[in-house]
Amino acid sequence: MSSEFQQNMRKWALLDNKIRESNAEIKTMRTEREKLATTICDYMKTNGLQNKKINTGDSIITFCEKNETQSLTFTYLEKCLAEIIPEKDRVQQIIRYIKDKRETKKTTDLRRVFHTSGNETEE
Repeated sequence: MSSEFQQNMRKWALLDNKIRESNAEIKTMRTEREKLATTICDYMKTNGLQNKKINTGDSIITFCEKNETQSLTFTYLEKCLAEIIPEKDRVQQIIRYIKDKRETKKTTDLRRVFHTSGNETEE
């Protein structure tokens, strides 16, 4: 193996570590932000501040309500199709057809396996 290849592998692993650490920090911050948002929204609703615009200096924060649509899964599709198509075999055929028609593409990437007390774990 060339020294350039080895350097690239070390750099890749270092960047992978930094990304993992940053993602963990971001996850913690998102969780905290969600808790604060819930508390703030509850306060705004309780105190009739839904139409209030709050200036934070660099931005304006407003209360809003949004609709979140559940993910479109095969289980959900199957349930909905079963409501309008009485033949279970036909529903299964449609689901199989949709699954088979999905586009796939091959890509290349690196997979990292960590050594932990004699056992290898993938991440």
